[in-house]
Amino acid sequence: MDFKAILESRFRAAAAADLDVVFCLATEGEGGRRELARFAVRGGELNWRPDSRPDATFFFDSEATARAVLDGSEAPMAAFRAGRFRADGNLPLVFPLLALFRSDYAAVAPP
Repeated sequence: MDFKAILESRFRAAAAADLDVVFCLATEGEGGRRELARFAVRGGELNWRPDSRPDATFFFDSEATARAVLDGSEAPMAAFRAGRFRADGNLPLVFPLLALFRSDYAAVAPP
């Protein structure tokens, strides 16, 4: 499953009604930075806007980590604490964005 499909399947439009932001997903490692996806959240809709400058970028150490965080098999905070996930840009937007995507681990307290 590609990143667009993962995000579309988990997107909660009702939680996005008041947001107007652009995000980028990227990997960052020994091979440099690589953009995985860029999208906008506007008026409760998820739009794919590769020409828009991102307000914030999520960096993952690998595509595997990105998929695990986005598909809900790994909690973002666990990946963050392990140094495999970070955000750059308008950081106050990071947590509202994470709330837009369903997560099975949301009720689990961090270890």
